[in-house]
Amino acid sequence: MSYNKSTKSIANALLLMLGSVFLLAGCQSTGSKQSRVTSVGPTLNGPQSSSLKGSSEKQYNYTSNIFLDVAIPVFDPGIPLDDNGHIDDEEVVEQDIWPQVRRLEANRFAIETKKALAKTKAFGAINVTPDASSSSDLYIIGRINHSDTETVAVGVRVIDASNKIWGEQTFEHRVGEGFYRDALRKEDNPYGPIFDNVAAYVYSLLMKRSEQEKQQVQQIADVRYAAMYSPEVFGPYLKEKSQGFFSNSQVYTLTGLPSAQDPMYQRIAMIKAKDEQFVDNLQTSYEAFYADTHDAYRTYQRETLPIAVDIRRQKTERAKAQALAAIGIIGGVLLSKNSNSTAGNVGAVVAAAVGAYNLNEAIQSNKAIHAQRDVLEEKGQNLDIKVTPQVVEFNEQTIELTGTAKEQYSQFRHKLLQIYQIEATPDHQL
Repeated sequence: MSYNKSTKSIANALLLMLGSVFLLAGCQSTGSKQSRVTSVGPTLNGPQSSSLKGSSEKQYNYTSNIFLDVAIPVFDPGIPLDDNGHIDDEEVVEQDIWPQVRRLEANRFAIETKKALAKTKAFGAINVTPDASSSSDLYIIGRINHSDTETVAVGVRVIDASNKIWGEQTFEHRVGEGFYRDALRKEDNPYGPIFDNVAAYVYSLLMKRSEQEKQQVQQIADVRYAAMYSPEVFGPYLKEKSQGFFSNSQVYTLTGLPSAQDPMYQRIAMIKAKDEQFVDNLQTSYEAFYADTHDAYRTYQRETLPIAVDIRRQKTERAKAQALAAIGIIGGVLLSKNSNSTAGNVGAVVAAAVGAYNLNEAIQSNKAIHAQRDVLEEKGQNLDIKVTPQVVEFNEQTIELTGTAKEQYSQFRHKLLQIYQIEATPDHQL
């Protein structure tokens, strides 16, 4: 009994496909097992400081006298939406997302970015804000692309007050299975490296700007805020132009600067100072929220990390099983069509049986994944955000604010505009 040439070709093709499936699985790294110590004995430069954990933070050296203020709006939680702008429930399940957890992370990730950026000592006020409508020199716009307590991926876009995009990049980090075994890292953030990388990236973009560019950004920020209150007076100081052929956004440039002695400009400067104070006070609320959710979130991370790792591995096994199933089924069909021999018929039956077995195995893995998704959702369902109502005083007026941080900020700004319009009326009558 012998195979014909067509059957041999198909058999060889199947072997190649099977080999490719297992090729990556068979590759293992063989890194050095030697100590990291390369130099011994006292140094000639005096005693050196060291970290007990064997790691060191990145060092920054900012020598400019211009410090840009930074706004970090609460991250986009990355919850998938359908064509009508509603939450896509099917995608939420498919991507292992629990909306309450993502919304919590959207706040926490913005706060973590603020903390990491503060380490550079290269910026002025760094504030977490409800959205991107607040006044600032520089904005860090973040979006959570993936988060499952093992792997986190965020997209970051850096935009200055002129609406010019400085840069955008995606960052990803995977938490090691042994992270929580190390007592020395008990207080460390398992996602810390990703925020440190974001801060280093923003710093690198800042270092590419000249002193003149940074100063102009600050000036544009001030004029844009003034134009928000009096567009007819301060709008002419700004000129809009397209950011590029493939972009619909506009970039602002200055046509001039209002006089610092302008009474209206000075009045708006006072309102801006109160606005900034409100945003500064919001930081206390964000920090309180961060502290209040810290223990619950850390427990959630620690307990679900093994589950997230297992899900990833099962998905890998499922993909492998599905690949083998497809190869087996296709091979069975091709062999039955291209061989009249007994060996060809036997090969077809065996290949089809292998395919059916692996496809069933893939389905079983899928069921296990769905079961573990339920555990993740259960642990995240009680995590939510609470914002305390507050009372703010300005120019002997009491402003009561309720709702979320975003709602309170919107209410506050609307009230400031009303106060400005009332106070500005005498100037218009003269």
